[in-house]
Amino acid sequence: MAQGAEAKVYGQTGDTHVIKLRTSIYATLGRALEAIALHNYIFPQTIMCVIGFTRDSDGLFRIILTQPYVECKRLATKAEIDAMANGKGFSDNGDGNGVNYLSSRLHLEDMHPANVFVEQSSDTPVCIDCIVKFRRDI
Repeated sequence: MAQGAEAKVYGQTGDTHVIKLRTSIYATLGRALEAIALHNYIFPQTIMCVIGFTRDSDGLFRIILTQPYVECKRLATKAEIDAMANGKGFSDNGDGNGVNYLSSRLHLEDMHPANVFVEQSSDTPVCIDCIVKFRRDI
């Protein structure tokens, strides 16, 4: 995940969803919820559903959400992540890190193999956790 971002994931055998506690890296709750809505639009197979809010023992605000459990066959390669992003209208932003992508209106960030992996049943890359936000530089 991005520096400063943290998620804790909970699940048990047989569950079809996991529960995630996600620290918001966004300036406002509105931006955090906007990012979840954008993720859901771009990656509907791993839709996030907000079920609540809490603070942890350090007082950090967290969003509680559910997400479908996706069985990982293996981590996606850079080429597979590039192809998935390109297929959704994004291109590498050229920063040399290879994990951030741009479209005409959106940023996809943190698209590294721990957040994008190949699903066991479909043998295709899926994104379970990235940062999606509107471009504010245009």
